[in-house]
Amino acid sequence: MRLLLLPLLLLLAAPAAAEPLRFVAFGDMPYCNRGGGAACAAEVERVHQLADAINAARPAFSIFLGDTKAGSEACTDAVILDRTAAWFNRIQGPLVYTPGDNEWTDCWQQRAGAFDPVERLALLRARFFSAPVSLGRSPMPLRRQADLAPGFRAYVENARWEREGITFLTLHVPGSDNNRPQDGRPGTPPGAAQEYPARNAANLAWLREGFAAARAAGSGAVVVAIQADLYFRDRCGRGTVAGHVDTRDALAAAARDFGRPVLLLHGDSHFWLRDNPVPEAPNLTRAMVPGDGDTRAVMVTIDPAATEPYRFELIGLADRITPPGCG
Repeated sequence: MRLLLLPLLLLLAAPAAAEPLRFVAFGDMPYCNRGGGAACAAEVERVHQLADAINAARPAFSIFLGDTKAGSEACTDAVILDRTAAWFNRIQGPLVYTPGDNEWTDCWQQRAGAFDPVERLALLRARFFSAPVSLGRSPMPLRRQADLAPGFRAYVENARWEREGITFLTLHVPGSDNNRPQDGRPGTPPGAAQEYPARNAANLAWLREGFAAARAAGSGAVVVAIQADLYFRDRCGRGTVAGHVDTRDALAAAARDFGRPVLLLHGDSHFWLRDNPVPEAPNLTRAMVPGDGDTRAVMVTIDPAATEPYRFELIGLADRITPPGCG
């Protein structure tokens, strides 16, 4: 009898294998660039419908990858704060948000209302990042760079959390060349000369800390969430990259050294794409979510122990699918 019971006792004592994790990633919406009034209301309603589809799918959490409005919309409080907060609150589960360029970096442009980008960013931080928890109707706790690193107290948007043996981190890396100064040429955002290098240093430090935490925890995978398409120039042969090269290099090195699956999630270019953009780090997979008119989200399933650790499913209205391109 003892011999029969021993395997059963060993089985009961063994730690349970992590279950595959399901979560949602989406971004770059709603884009009210098809007319005002009723047309804009229709775009917002599409995002409401997507939120309902996400709720029905019951993911562990959702990540919004920035750009809560179109670049041509004015960066008013009503748009970047109130409208965004209203539909964020439709998400029943936890919702983690990392900002994009349209809601602050590009707000200096005349078409966006000629606002001060740094002032707009301060408002975003005060409204959406006031506590170490996610957004959504069922917030979850987050570890924030601002709380863990005294030298980076401003960066309340950079967050980290763990779920099912996977480490997740957000980095505040928007498009528009990461708000990098353009050496005094037209197009230099006000305040960029001070804002960009400080945030860039914070992001690089948070990336290093995130992978160190993943190694210490024995994580089976790392997921990094940003807004910017870091590899647009590789694909399209044009575009600015100077503001993103530090992030590209640091992420490639961190993924290579980690040696286990690393998933980069981002938006910015508005169509679905999954590839391995860095030959030197084949364990780094990139998934770019749709956006703009293509108001779909990506359901991600991760099982780090599987031969193919990722499964991706697009959810939401499929009536305006955007094909790959360089627009």
